[in-house]
Amino acid sequence: MDIPGVTSIDNTLKPKVERNGGGELGKDDFLKLLIAQLSAQDPLDPMGAQDFSAQLAQFSGLEQMTNVNANLEIIQKLETASQNNSALSLIGKTVESYGNAFSHSENSSETLSYSLGSDATSIRIDIFDNSGSQVDMVRLGGQTQGKNNVTWDGFDKHGNPLSAGTYTYTVKAENYAGDTISVDTFTSGLVSDVVFGSSEAHAIVNGKELPISSIKRVTIKQ
Repeated sequence: MDIPGVTSIDNTLKPKVERNGGGELGKDDFLKLLIAQLSAQDPLDPMGAQDFSAQLAQFSGLEQMTNVNANLEIIQKLETASQNNSALSLIGKTVESYGNAFSHSENSSETLSYSLGSDATSIRIDIFDNSGSQVDMVRLGGQTQGKNNVTWDGFDKHGNPLSAGTYTYTVKAENYAGDTISVDTFTSGLVSDVVFGSSEAHAIVNGKELPISSIKRVTIKQ
């Protein structure tokens, strides 16, 4: 039945909406679909106000999410730039992190740091050169749980001064019962370069890459 003043709709015609280049519907595609749906709806059975409001709410939520993602990308880029600038300031400074390597300067003593899991009654520190050969050994008495330091004089076990270079050390500690206790050692050295990776910057210390996030202390060595 025809109603005067109302144009009939050809139900065989379907609105065509092309997707964006990414293969996913974006907010522009969603708006095109909504407009096409409104223009093609049956005048005798139009979309209800509740359904229309729901679709508008979906579109509004999609737009807000898109804007939030764009803002997050900007914030991430700014944060990365800030971290890179901070990393550059480490060049020329001495840093400390977990590890057992340290840089030795000729005719100077070095401070070696370690953390004891519990109180110790005896401690042995072995020092190795770059080839892995033991060059010195230090014995200490009792020390308490936590961070401790020892000063190494820079001489080998025969009393000869050692040349400058990168050395490593191990710490073995025992309690009063003769049981071995856990020990964490710390590496230190001068930052010579900074390398920027895809996810994090790395400081070059003692010839090795050290993640910036693993650095525990930064000092200016006199």
